[in-house]
Amino acid sequence: MNLKEAIELLKKHDLLRIVDEPLDIDLEIPHIAYIEVKKPDSKALLFTKPISKRLGKSFEDPILMNVIGSFKAMKLFLGKDPDEIAARIDNFLKLKPPVTFMDKMGMFGQLFNLKNLFPKRLNAKGSCQEIIKEELNLYDIPILTTWPKDGGPFLTMAQTYTTSLDGTKHNLGMYRLQVYDEKHLGMHWQIHKDSAHFFHEYKKAGKKMPVTVAIGGDPLYIWCGQAPLPNGIFELLLYGFIKGESPKLVKSLTNPIYIPEDVDYVIEGWVDPEDMRIEGPFGDHTGYYNLEEPYPCMEVTCITQRKNPTFLATVVGKPPLEDKFMGWATGRIFLPLLKTTTPELLDYNMPENGVCHNLILAKMSPKYPGHAKQFMHAFWG
Repeated sequence: MNLKEAIELLKKHDLLRIVDEPLDIDLEIPHIAYIEVKKPDSKALLFTKPISKRLGKSFEDPILMNVIGSFKAMKLFLGKDPDEIAARIDNFLKLKPPVTFMDKMGMFGQLFNLKNLFPKRLNAKGSCQEIIKEELNLYDIPILTTWPKDGGPFLTMAQTYTTSLDGTKHNLGMYRLQVYDEKHLGMHWQIHKDSAHFFHEYKKAGKKMPVTVAIGGDPLYIWCGQAPLPNGIFELLLYGFIKGESPKLVKSLTNPIYIPEDVDYVIEGWVDPEDMRIEGPFGDHTGYYNLEEPYPCMEVTCITQRKNPTFLATVVGKPPLEDKFMGWATGRIFLPLLKTTTPELLDYNMPENGVCHNLILAKMSPKYPGHAKQFMHAFWG
């Protein structure tokens, strides 16, 4: 599914509102999306005529916001209820050596279904590379400024693809990325993220780090980017597991990173470990601005896009927002994995006001005094 197909799917299920009025990418469009997603019947919003008074220009490319702006939309993009996916994970975790012939056939069927787990690398160019920009200018993309005191425009729903120094590990992360100028992006990967680990490998080796940022495509790509998978597990494996089809990847044109072939925009570049720049402020989930801090900076080396792309963005701010629905699916799907370290866990809930990681309510079957402390440490981990 590409983003155009996702838009049609939302239309079919009455989960899309189209806004044809010219609106500004600075503050106006994000504010409307912020108000919409808080409604009980919230829908995705497609802004067809974005403009920028700051830049003195209008954009041909529409902006899609709140794409996962409801529980129904999240289920549509998953293709099933999150609890069904959790049940599949639970079955795999409980696989036992087959005893009878029928047991063996049943296990073969389960394992055969995993053939589509792994991404498939294509030798040709992808639809995301139909247009190669001759002039590198990030301001040609309708990147939003959400809050008045933000340090500038930020990519808020971008897929950041990185690889380890030896090329054996790959990562898809969802990070905010600040636009510094026409050719530079700030990389806000936190110290515990895989991309940050890779960064320190390159820094120790004294080498520049390849990074490719993708925008759009299947909305499930960005959901996978925020999934809490173990260190070293490529998030697109989860995509293949859920969708039952291998994600198709193509190589970036100016670095060795592979990205999904059907995304809408691709921003390629290299991070010099010695080039740290001040990032922020940024209006965050807490309702407060994050402070300015130094983060790595990517120098853009290539920008490509598909024909007639759609720019995808989300609002970050006081909950509930779009991450409420993304976090709900994450919580349900990863319950079986959490039970592997806390078997006595019966169920749990991550309330939206905790932004799905600052507050967890757990139902458990304690076996001894102080057992709850084990759960506490497991959740922290």
